Amino acid sequence: MTRRATPLRWIAAALVAAAGSLGAQVAPAPAAPAGPPRSIEVDRIVAVVGTTPVLFSEVLEQVNFQRANGRPIPPDSAGQMQVAREVLNEMIDQEILVTLAHEYKIEVPESDVADNVDKRIAGVRGQFKTEQEYRAALVREGFGTPEEYRKKTIEQAIRGELQKRAVDSLRAKGRLAPANVTESEVAAAFERAKDQMPPRPATLAFRQLVVAPHARPDAVLRARLLADSLRIALEQGADFDSVARAYSQDPGSAERGGDLDWQRRGVMVLPFERMMFALPPGRISPVVETQFGFHVMRVDRVRAAEVRARHVLIKPVIDSTDVRIARERADSALAAWKAGTPYDSLVVRFHDGEEEKTVPEGFPRDSLPAEYRVAFKDLKPGDYTGVFALPDPASGYNKWAAAQVLSEKPAGAYTLADYQERVRSQLREERSIRRTLDKLRTEFYVSIRL
Repeated sequence: MTRRATPLRWIAAALVAAAGSLGAQVAPAPAAPAGPPRSIEVDRIVAVVGTTPVLFSEVLEQVNFQRANGRPIPPDSAGQMQVAREVLNEMIDQEILVTLAHEYKIEVPESDVADNVDKRIAGVRGQFKTEQEYRAALVREGFGTPEEYRKKTIEQAIRGELQKRAVDSLRAKGRLAPANVTESEVAAAFERAKDQMPPRPATLAFRQLVVAPHARPDAVLRARLLADSLRIALEQGADFDSVARAYSQDPGSAERGGDLDWQRRGVMVLPFERMMFALPPGRISPVVETQFGFHVMRVDRVRAAEVRARHVLIKPVIDSTDVRIARERADSALAAWKAGTPYDSLVVRFHDGEEEKTVPEGFPRDSLPAEYRVAFKDLKPGDYTGVFALPDPASGYNKWAAAQVLSEKPAGAYTLADYQERVRSQLREERSIRRTLDKLRTEFYVSIRL
């Protein structure tokens, strides 16, 4: 384990976005039958991006793909041509980002997207009663066989990931154009999106203290000595893959020989990240200490804004005595909190940095983990929970938590206040990307002929 903690490790995915985003998506399901696909008698180039031509047949294919994804297509020829022009401009933006990704030597192997694509295709297949119905729908929508459909969705997913990584690289290089939005634009975007939002569930805002057990000094020393001995062995030529499989205590990477795959900045904990991005490829690192334990790492490959590394993690052993001591500290922290000790000072003394301190915007009551639902039952704003156990899968032992309810909201419709910051952030991001793409169009050769 080396990744930075996410807000409350059990928090679900973000709420519905307020506006669309750039990039190709995997089609969720073929649409209802709409007649046989049109034949194309004469093809032609409708745009050129750099040295890459865009064919009219490719535009029509993408229109068909988006129609299957739910995009409405006008019945009149003028409206259809307008949609074709809009899709062509989207394709030009995508081609610019893909070209930029190649210039930055960004690679997306099929394995990076295959699992997600297969899950999405399985969801599509599940909407049809028989294999014959599924295959017939694919043919009607111009996707051919299931194998051809999978190939197409894999290609779309790879292109989408290339675009995303190109934008990430532009951001890392400081090349995203700044953009501002007004309050009226934020309000207008929320009004456009609010009818598509699900009802807001009942939510609970709270702050907490989470006390984690820590290994005693003798266990820490033993772990450090083992990490040092492994580092020496690796420097002397021991096979990293074999050492990681035999000794590493990171369940996410040990079975892969310590391989962490490609990583960008902002994902790993800071001491680990700093070493990972400073280390020359092929060299064994000094021992790096983080809250997870002691790491020895090696960088295998480097590319624009990304590093591929592997590591061995050695954790100090935590036993039942350490867990008991943590529970006693949690009891002391809660008693001091109720007695009026400032929360911020208690955070400094007791709180586990891997855990979120506060959930000020509220979290859906029904989505709280069972431990929290039990602890918060019948509590009102200002009330404290007792000390309760939080199972920690990483260590196999419990952490101990105590919390105070800050506010609660009943179920209802979302308001602008609920979404204001999220909408503002997304509008600013989209406008920044749009301005950057417009600038890139002047740097690339772009010719539109439709």
